[in-house]
Amino acid sequence: MEIKKSNRDINKKVKRLNSIRGTQGFTRPSQSSDSANVVINSQVAIQKLHQLSENYMGQNDPYGFLTDLRNALGITNSDGASNYGEVQIPQSDDTIMRVSLRITNHNSNAETYISHNSNYQFNLSILVRKNFQTNRFRPHKDVVLHEYVYYGKKMKNVHNPLSKIVDSIIDYIKTGTYKDSTGVAMVNISP
Repeated sequence: MEIKKSNRDINKKVKRLNSIRGTQGFTRPSQSSDSANVVINSQVAIQKLHQLSENYMGQNDPYGFLTDLRNALGITNSDGASNYGEVQIPQSDDTIMRVSLRITNHNSNAETYISHNSNYQFNLSILVRKNFQTNRFRPHKDVVLHEYVYYGKKMKNVHNPLSKIVDSIIDYIKTGTYKDSTGVAMVNISP
């Protein structure tokens, strides 16, 4: 009888460029490949995110979470430490609201949204790290950006924190509004 391994077990064996281990520092800036050129297929992503939310029920350790989250969203890993996607949200007036979604392990520099042509009507960054890191967020007067920062130690006291993050992302993809349902996120805002 073959024992099926979960994505989480498989991901533990994968060597990642974008590890969320708190002991690693990041001295390099975001790479030029960080533009939000990946358009997230909302219908497919929502289905995969619901499954991911179920997979992370009862888990508080964020190891492997970012990779699983990017995979569910269809955002491929690039050479840089940040990965972006574009979400297109139909509005009641038949227009499309274009927003960005960044999944990462380090703080945003809002100027990179301009230099990489990734500055949308609204920009969301989800940062997940196992350990605390000094806040290096940099706002920019021309970039509307909200960054939600989640640290593993704060999430330990929350019931199903990773599932709650995923559920909040599902709502964001549907509505363009992100609401932290864990209650432990630190929020950085630009401008």
